[in-house]
Amino acid sequence: MPVANKIYIVGAGAIGMSLAVNLIQSGRSVVAVRTSRHQDSWDTVQIAVQCNENLPIEVPVEMVSLSRLESLRNGLIVITAKATANRLIASQLKQKMTNLPIIVMQNGIGVESPYIESGFPDIYRCVLYATSQEREENFFRFRSVAASPIGTVQGDSGELKNIVEQLNTSNFQFRTEDRVTEETWKKTIMNAVFNSICPLLEVDNGIFCRDKRVAEIAVEIVRETLEVTKRLGLDLNEKALMEQLLRISERSDGQLISTLQDLKNGNETEIEFLNLEIARIAEEMIPRIEVSKTKLLGELVLIKSKMQGNRALPGASPYQAAFSGT
Repeated sequence: MPVANKIYIVGAGAIGMSLAVNLIQSGRSVVAVRTSRHQDSWDTVQIAVQCNENLPIEVPVEMVSLSRLESLRNGLIVITAKATANRLIASQLKQKMTNLPIIVMQNGIGVESPYIESGFPDIYRCVLYATSQEREENFFRFRSVAASPIGTVQGDSGELKNIVEQLNTSNFQFRTEDRVTEETWKKTIMNAVFNSICPLLEVDNGIFCRDKRVAEIAVEIVRETLEVTKRLGLDLNEKALMEQLLRISERSDGQLISTLQDLKNGNETEIEFLNLEIARIAEEMIPRIEVSKTKLLGELVLIKSKMQGNRALPGASPYQAAFSGT
């Protein structure tokens, strides 16, 4: 594959903007694609990103709404938007008659399914080991924990190395991965811990290193979800998972996990692709596997999300606010 004419980053959130800035600084040609129906402009915005403890990088980022994006003929499409928008994104991309490689850069199980169902021939999955948080308008704080693996879901696996080379930068690093399903489950289990416990306690990612009891709850979640991966024939280890979880907690101390950021901003969360998707898979197994703690934490996050989303309903009682629209 030649160097891509464009790298289209679909999703102008914290991860998408951090990736865009690092790619532009490294000389790549980037277009950030907004998915919001309320932003129908095509403009250039100055975006600043502080990577790890380095000085902030500030570059102009070309931004366009997905609805105004023309037919895509050459390049890569990187999906960093929320997984809840995947069916809409897949549908709109298909209407643009594009068969460009799709790199799904999201957390959770099954998030690439809408792109498979829409018939895109080359789909790749990235497992993120990085966090980013918007500190003020157009200014992001990015933290890399490790190089994020990318593997082939379907299509041309021979192009994987070239795709990784096009996306890799010194601050936001990627690597090739032959066993991406195993990596996806490993990260999803850790996300099921971070994205449920941190939002419910309303604390940053470092809580697992600071509080022994919270770390013990994390062990309980990891232990019961590993029963699911064992049934799926995946070779994951509790000790290795907890060591990595604590390492992520330490390196992203002070950062807010994406689900907590979503709750604070009144946005829809991805908890249904994390705890609740693990629970769904476990319940469909024969015999079924009990993941009660994982499921309960996920349901509490979902309830909290709906309560906060309906908080502004005029004249609604707490009961009505909590359960309206369900």
